[in-house]
Amino acid sequence: MPFSIDLDQRSLDWSREERAALAEDAELAWLTRPIAGGTHCRPDGGENGTWVKLGWAYNTAPSEPQADLANEPRLDPQFAEIVIRGASQLNPALAHYIEAPPVRRSHYGGYYTMTEENWPLIGPMGPEGSYLVGALSGFGSMAACQAGRMCAAWVCGGVLPDYADDLSLARLQKPELLADLRKLGRRSIL
Repeated sequence: MPFSIDLDQRSLDWSREERAALAEDAELAWLTRPIAGGTHCRPDGGENGTWVKLGWAYNTAPSEPQADLANEPRLDPQFAEIVIRGASQLNPALAHYIEAPPVRRSHYGGYYTMTEENWPLIGPMGPEGSYLVGALSGFGSMAACQAGRMCAAWVCGGVLPDYADDLSLARLQKPELLADLRKLGRRSIL
């Protein structure tokens, strides 16, 4: 399977007993309801690799960045199971790992930075001569090359695409564009 991101909303598979137990716990009841899409599945290790990297930014509650997560990581203890359950709906071969999770696994917590409309910011900013490439949310791997190329065009005075202003801070001065983006109500599309 190639690197894939499943944007479909998910309801996790639970046994009847598991679902009832989760529903009774106020902190875990959300696991019985549909969850925003975004599971990431990526093979790792080259042609003969046997690893898969999985991820899912299912926590959609906006938050301010923390100064230092290394000292007190706020990790969801159910993260691995939730991600495997969600990813197995895109790749059913992963379902085996729900009951028999891998012994060697890791967890990295981070932020998907995004603007309200989930469009990246690329172009001039702040002090004269300063430029920005940011807010690529969960699409950084796929958008980075074009974002870098566009920013280089801003820096060097090169040819910019017609939509360059719409991906820069200049869009904040375009109330019609922002209103149209709010009407779309879809934040998972770049």
